[in-house]
Amino acid sequence: MAIVAALTLAIATAFTAPPLAASLVGDYQTLLASRYAPPVAVPEGGFGWEIAGARFTLGRGTVALMEPTSLGEVTGFHFEGAGRFEAEVADAVELRQLRRFAEDEEMQAVRLEISEMLVRTADPATLGLDRLGEPAGPYSVHAGAREQHADWRKYGLVDVDARIAAAARIAGDRYVRVAMKTEEHGWLVFTYDELRPEEIELTRFAKGSNESWLALDRPDERDDRGRPTSPWSDELLEPIGFEVAVDVTRPGKGRTRGVGAVNPVQGAFETVGRYRCEHNGAGAVLLALSPFAQVERVWRVGGDGAQGSELEFVRYHVSGDDSSLPNDLYDDDLTVALDVPCLTGEEIALGFTYEMELDNYASLLSWYPTPRDMGFEEPHTMQVAITHRKDYQAKGMGELVSSVETDGGVVSTWRTKAPVDAAAFTIARLPHEKSYEYEGLPTVVMFGTRSGSMSAEKIEGFSADIINAINYFQQLFGSPIASDTVQVTFIASGHGQAGEGLIQVSDSIAQAITGRAVAGVREAFLAHEVAHEWWGHQLSWASYRDQWLSEGFAEYSAMLFVAASLEGGDRIFRDILESYTDELTGSLGSAFGAFSRPGVALINKRARERMGPIGHGFRARTAEAPTAYSSMAYNKGAMVLHMLRVVLRTISKSDELFFTVLRDFVATHRGQAVSTEDFQAVLSEHAPSDWSWFFDQWVYGTEIPTFSYDWRTEKLGGGWKLVLDVEMRDVPDGWRVPVPVRADFGGGESGELLVMVDSPRKTFELGLPARPKEVVFNPDFAVLAKMK
Repeated sequence: MAIVAALTLAIATAFTAPPLAASLVGDYQTLLASRYAPPVAVPEGGFGWEIAGARFTLGRGTVALMEPTSLGEVTGFHFEGAGRFEAEVADAVELRQLRRFAEDEEMQAVRLEISEMLVRTADPATLGLDRLGEPAGPYSVHAGAREQHADWRKYGLVDVDARIAAAARIAGDRYVRVAMKTEEHGWLVFTYDELRPEEIELTRFAKGSNESWLALDRPDERDDRGRPTSPWSDELLEPIGFEVAVDVTRPGKGRTRGVGAVNPVQGAFETVGRYRCEHNGAGAVLLALSPFAQVERVWRVGGDGAQGSELEFVRYHVSGDDSSLPNDLYDDDLTVALDVPCLTGEEIALGFTYEMELDNYASLLSWYPTPRDMGFEEPHTMQVAITHRKDYQAKGMGELVSSVETDGGVVSTWRTKAPVDAAAFTIARLPHEKSYEYEGLPTVVMFGTRSGSMSAEKIEGFSADIINAINYFQQLFGSPIASDTVQVTFIASGHGQAGEGLIQVSDSIAQAITGRAVAGVREAFLAHEVAHEWWGHQLSWASYRDQWLSEGFAEYSAMLFVAASLEGGDRIFRDILESYTDELTGSLGSAFGAFSRPGVALINKRARERMGPIGHGFRARTAEAPTAYSSMAYNKGAMVLHMLRVVLRTISKSDELFFTVLRDFVATHRGQAVSTEDFQAVLSEHAPSDWSWFFDQWVYGTEIPTFSYDWRTEKLGGGWKLVLDVEMRDVPDGWRVPVPVRADFGGGESGELLVMVDSPRKTFELGLPARPKEVVFNPDFAVLAKMK
């Protein structure tokens, strides 16, 4: 009793608690109903508010106030009439994104006329909603508002009602979401979320094709250029560790999948998550969980591990709105009301039971409840006890601490040896496993099923690629792999992913062992996942804006491995560069090649020009190019590294400087979440210069130059003069590009020079020792460009 009293006193003095609300579920159901009062006229003289530099003004028209919550709070209204939205954009990179998406190169700020508006808020005082008067019934369902919310949940997995219900229980929380109908751009959505690392976002919302036009820190958290400075981590909770018990003995309902003819299983999970509170007075927490998980219970876990009080939670069943969707689709947010608000620094433990169908694996992060905005930079421990049938075997991360036979099957318990960025596991029916040990390398375990078209031969057939890639990267990056064992498991999926010491690769790649695949495809795919043990785990990324440091670096590392290890590797390397260049410049020249991803190349020039840059991560995608993120982070990211390598090699006459930069990047920041600025700083140490122009153009910009050139030679004393005329188009003024020029003298003799193209037309006069037979500007796709 004394402990409870002391805790209550601490809470009362540590923060101002929000008023005691009714049940989370009760308020949520009220909000979900989308009931509004009859519309009334906007007050004479208009009505408006400002938040984080964004200004909203309502002139003439009508407003319909939303039905109040149990605390009497009005959390929204619908407006029709003449309104205006204005916002300044100090961040030059974000302003360029806004101009691209809005297709207005002259835009200096957001200034839009509004004819309809739906406003939702957890902070009615900031908006001054009391100036609109008290709502008066009768309340009735507003069809337009209800449709907007349904679309947000279906197409964006955004449950505004759950977020507002949570905010009523979180001290100091502010949340505003404003949907605005504009004549120029259709529906735009402005969101201010106090609990997001970047609080401000402007989205163009269309069914199935959302575009993130702006993302900004609040003004007091921006640097002097207007750029965001907030670390990418959840504002409510920090993960500490998870203990998961999952039973996969029951069959699932889905069809057989993959080359291994995998039958899905129904996973029954009981998970205890331990978290550290990051927000004083949080009476609710926002978690992320796979949208295919059906949550049954949430409870508080006591200090002794005993089950405490049951906790309320809400999670919207998205499939209930649309029979065309999978029946088990939920919103990916899980909102939980705490029985006692938590204090900053306090550790809490929550228990969860849920079910979801699995193929033969659980992918990184999504299968256990993590803080909503947690990325790959918040390490946590993991213990998972997997109960499987006796004809199955399981592989988790870390070490196998026990394997116990029971009447219901086998319980395999895996525990990480140290905190990890993300956890995963794989199971296999009729399993095959083989281990490989070589001095100086971690033990490599190949693991998969022998069902379907999979076989022991195929599972083992990839071992040489994995072992050679590990050996190559350890030498190249000057750093041993972090795990003493690397488990490579085959999953019924079209993709691969790498956890720390557990690599999951698509079993479709097993077809390559039969010789039907083009040389280099299999090796590059596997090497990419191996490279993530460095780019992704030894170094994780600071925010979504820096994810290319994982994917682009892993992609280029895989290309280097292919070039170094395969017969004809240099030709394959060149083929990959050509394929990526064609994709990014809109050429169909490589559309049917082995390394082609032609989705971006097939869209028209206007649509390509709307795509965002590498430095916007997933926000690079557009309605016309939903796969733009992979084109930017993977393919263009690899091309950026290649261009940097070419410049450094031409300057220093070898590749050693480039690889020294990579090695020092790993050594300097091992175990850290890194940013593009961190990489630029390491580069500047080894190649002293201001490299801002390079990253501004290629990482934060989207332009790709078009080059044409002509050349001639003139006798010059005892040698020759090369006169090179270059034209550069499709880039803004001030662009500069170092481009290699190769002179072929015949007889196997050639030389390379580097020229700086920094104007639309430029003539270079270069001295040569002999008359060249051929001159090639930008040889071997050294610079990402369209050549005419």
